[in-house]
Amino acid sequence: MNELQQRIFSAKEEEASPNRLDRRREPRVQVDRLVYVQLADSGDSYFEEVRSMRDLSRSGFYFTTERDSYQPGIQLHVVPAFGCLNLEYLGEVVRVEQLPGGEFGVAVRLLRVENMAAASRSTTMAAFEAFALADSSPVALSQCDSNGSS
Repeated sequence: MNELQQRIFSAKEEEASPNRLDRRREPRVQVDRLVYVQLADSGDSYFEEVRSMRDLSRSGFYFTTERDSYQPGIQLHVVPAFGCLNLEYLGEVVRVEQLPGGEFGVAVRLLRVENMAAASRSTTMAAFEAFALADSSPVALSQCDSNGSS
């Protein structure tokens, strides 16, 4: 085996190892922020919930839930709470982990900014928006106006 083959082989072993290095493209920040989650293609299995994020990066976030209906590949409408800077995203579940105590950890990749139809607004979403504005945010609440809030 030549040197190049040895390097490729050892790199493949490292990737398959359960103790592999973190391969995230972007750093994660530990946060305790609310996130509104709604199934994008609801059909008969419609659900929405407000959960607390554990960490976040520019391209995704991780939250916990008791709901067992999340599966990799499903798409979600999500709104991470940042005061008046709330943006609506289309996200995709990339990982679901069984956690102790019957909870699940859900990793979501943000695909694009999107506006949900006004008809899809619910009392859960209205309550989320009120809590998000009241929550501490990186922007002073006095800077929020009716045009800047979602």
